[in-house]
Amino acid sequence: MDSKSNKDESRKQEMAVEDPGSAGAAAQRIIERGAKIYGQVEQSVTDAYDKTTGAVRDTYDRARTYSGENPGKTILISLGVGMGLGLLLGVGARTLRKKHIRDHLA
Repeated sequence: MDSKSNKDESRKQEMAVEDPGSAGAAAQRIIERGAKIYGQVEQSVTDAYDKTTGAVRDTYDRARTYSGENPGKTILISLGVGMGLGLLLGVGARTLRKKHIRDHLA
């Protein structure tokens, strides 16, 4: 008897999926649409990644070429950037340190 009820339940589920107006068919359409959209998004992300990787590689190659052709300018630019970052970080640290001391004295 249990076997017969399982078969009847399986038939009902199959009919629900086959009936275009049923909830099972609607769920199947949603799953298929989701899979299609997922594939499109995956392809878009892959294309964007490949394009970005190529742009970064080109920029890196140009920077290496420039630094090889102009070592003096490259050193001066690096020193300038390093000093600028050092000043910014130093001012930020000094401000935080002063604020910390003020908070403890107040």
